[in-house]
Amino acid sequence: MTEENSAVVKELEFVKYLTDKKFNVESLGENASGFEMILVDKNDLLAITKDLMRSKKMTLLNYLTAVEVKDAYQAIYHLEDPNTHSSVVLKVNTDKNSPSIPSLTSVFPTANWLEREAFDMLGIIFEDHPNLVRILNPDNWQGYPLRRDYIGPIDELNQPVSLMKN
Repeated sequence: MTEENSAVVKELEFVKYLTDKKFNVESLGENASGFEMILVDKNDLLAITKDLMRSKKMTLLNYLTAVEVKDAYQAIYHLEDPNTHSSVVLKVNTDKNSPSIPSLTSVFPTANWLEREAFDMLGIIFEDHPNLVRILNPDNWQGYPLRRDYIGPIDELNQPVSLMKN
């Protein structure tokens, strides 16, 4: 028996389920914890999360974070069934020139503050968020500190760092 024939391809439960329901998703395999990671089209995000909540009992938004990837900003959602501890990670990319993703506050109230943090740090607009204002930086802060192209302010508290010894 060759190695190719003996390889067992694990069918990923959530990817199959969402693909069968005709959602636009792409499997990203599993993370180190064994949770399925799925790239989701942002236009399907609300429908997918509502469906997973109803049919797969994914009633807990365990965390939401955002990062800058090569050509996009990416929101990452970890959903969990608190009774079975079954989990799935959804990733949604948005364009750097006009970063926007539908808000999940109508599905998961805990998304409120987490989306505000992603907005404050990366500038992602969460459409239909009830109060999308800065949460960590002052209201008049310029720019988004976690963007690669961010240059912080220079003032009495924030001076350029000198690597030269005087």
